[in-house]
Amino acid sequence: MAISKRTLGVAVCGSGWCASQHIAAFQRNPHTAITWICGRDVERTHASLAKAGLTVPDARVTADYDDVLAAPDVDIVAIATPNHLHADQAVAAARARKHLVLEKPTGLDVAELVRIRDAVRSAKVRTVVSFVLRYNAFLKFARWLREDGWLGRIRFARTQYLSRVTDWYGGWSWVRTRVSGRSHLLAAGCHAVDALRWCSGLEPREVSALHTHFTDGYEWPTSIVANIKFDGSALGHVTSSTDFMLPYTFLVELMGDRATLRQDLLQWLDTPIDFDALVNANPFSDVRLERTMASGHPAIRIHCAMPDSGDVTHHPFQAEIDELVACVLEERATTVDVFDAQKTMEVCLAADRSAQLDGRPVALPLIPETE
Repeated sequence: MAISKRTLGVAVCGSGWCASQHIAAFQRNPHTAITWICGRDVERTHASLAKAGLTVPDARVTADYDDVLAAPDVDIVAIATPNHLHADQAVAAARARKHLVLEKPTGLDVAELVRIRDAVRSAKVRTVVSFVLRYNAFLKFARWLREDGWLGRIRFARTQYLSRVTDWYGGWSWVRTRVSGRSHLLAAGCHAVDALRWCSGLEPREVSALHTHFTDGYEWPTSIVANIKFDGSALGHVTSSTDFMLPYTFLVELMGDRATLRQDLLQWLDTPIDFDALVNANPFSDVRLERTMASGHPAIRIHCAMPDSGDVTHHPFQAEIDELVACVLEERATTVDVFDAQKTMEVCLAADRSAQLDGRPVALPLIPETE
């Protein structure tokens, strides 16, 4: 279906780090115009825009979210506010028949997830959740490797989200609290949980987790490790932490019965991967493959943009925003709507619940699929 030429009005709620990237991405999309920006304080919102080098001359700035909901020139609402505001704002936007960009985490508990789901389902609006690393070149290639059969059947998958976040972060005042940050998985590591689901193609059915607390200033545990049982016999593992003395690290490993992907290295034992065939099959122009050796065995090195920075300016927001806009205009669902993201959030909540129970397994889904 051809994309409509009509312009969609956009309201961005929030004026921080992620909100600045939403604004910039919408400004680059030819089918959208920023009509409103909503922040807690109008003067501070103007100052934040100036600090980010953004000029939005035609947008009205308000501190009242109801102005956004009532505005006839708003088709899409982008919610990039502190975590504890997401659910109420998303539900209100859906009820106002506004399409949604919703920053993670979508909801902080099961009740919030259900409210978001029901509001979006009733309103039939389009949504995209900012698990933005799904648009990263490496994660897209990893998923394709698995989908196209190069790895064989997945037996084990592991992801890690390790990022040392303290008071240098602009959102430190709220992210460190139980009210808004809530847990490391909800505040940050949900990206790793989502990557585990999306790249492996497997749905978790049980999780057991342990957590601990090292970094001062946080009101919640700062490291969690979760072991996961998938559909079938495959296993998974997620580590999410702010405690380690190393730069931002986002790890993806997919171990199949044919080959193993360990971050940017593809390895095998019994049947070699045909390098030329893989190069010819590779559908991504921004991914380059190279023959190499690893541990004395032939391997394939992957060269592309990696998820190796916590700086949001490094993240592919443009692809996320462009997908939502296309889906609104073409009246179809996005690949990471609130219904799919709910499954990621349920794994996070189940892992936190298990850790509170000293590792007792928690079955998934938390929300019955038949509801």
